[in-house]
Amino acid sequence: MYRTCLLTLLLAAPLAHADPLSEADREALLEKLDSVTETAEKTAATRQGTATTAFRAAMASDSAALELYLKSIEKVEFTDKKRSPQDFREWKRHEGDRLDSEALGRCMRHQLRWLVLLIDASNNGKLEELAPRVSEAMESIYGSLDQYTLYRNGAAALHVATQAARGQEERNPREIPVAESVVAKAYGYGGVKSDKIPATPMELGAVFDNVIFPPLRAKKSFESLREQWQRRIRYEALTRQYTGNPDKSKAPERSPEYEKFLTETQPELVWAMEMDLYKTGDQKRAAIAMLEHLNEHVSHPKARDWATSFRQLIGPAKGPETADKSGE
Repeated sequence: MYRTCLLTLLLAAPLAHADPLSEADREALLEKLDSVTETAEKTAATRQGTATTAFRAAMASDSAALELYLKSIEKVEFTDKKRSPQDFREWKRHEGDRLDSEALGRCMRHQLRWLVLLIDASNNGKLEELAPRVSEAMESIYGSLDQYTLYRNGAAALHVATQAARGQEERNPREIPVAESVVAKAYGYGGVKSDKIPATPMELGAVFDNVIFPPLRAKKSFESLREQWQRRIRYEALTRQYTGNPDKSKAPERSPEYEKFLTETQPELVWAMEMDLYKTGDQKRAAIAMLEHLNEHVSHPKARDWATSFRQLIGPAKGPETADKSGE
């Protein structure tokens, strides 16, 4: 009580001249700081609980995800900007076909899942606990061509519809960072960042290099590391396989980008996988695989570089005799 009164007097008193803080002043200020900090932490916890509850409920179905998207659009782009309910209804009417698409609702579910991962990571979530969840989220998107196509088309539809709500025409539909979505903004998580989880699941290289691979290397889980590398290669191929929406009435044609991937990029990724496994500790199996890979891709532009790296990698270790002779 005494400190509370002291703080009240301290804040109310006019600063006619500069005075140093007394010990009593310092204690009163620190007590108030503790109170403010505690309130801020409770508020943040409540906000996160409310948000994640809403996100998880919306992740249950495409229609629930779409409903949350619509509520968020109405709040962020119309209510908060003092635009009329009629404007919102007009936007919904104009975007009706796009909003009714299966792709948009499915993509929204994936993005909500990723947003929850970002929030958990920003709250000092442990990488070894986040990695399996990230892996499951990636497989739900890249598990098949149909799944990936739905996500890609849904991401474009979300961007176009959101830009239309802002009164802007979108000429380059694309996926935006999940933390920049209207749902993230509506629940106070616009711009949430993590140095662990990339901004979108479309950042394939960063997802595997920064999240999925490190815990497996640390545990020397060779089989799991190899499996995840193979997944990454499969996902990379999937994103290049076909241009446009595949016509299911006939066999889709491979894109030129995919052909180049098969002949150049995929062999490079396979080599990187074996090098990673060798350095992680699975030396014999990886070394044999690298030699077979070199033999199979002897005409690859990087074959000579691979051979040089391989020779340096498995060159004879310096024993006592070699060390003595080198010192003569």
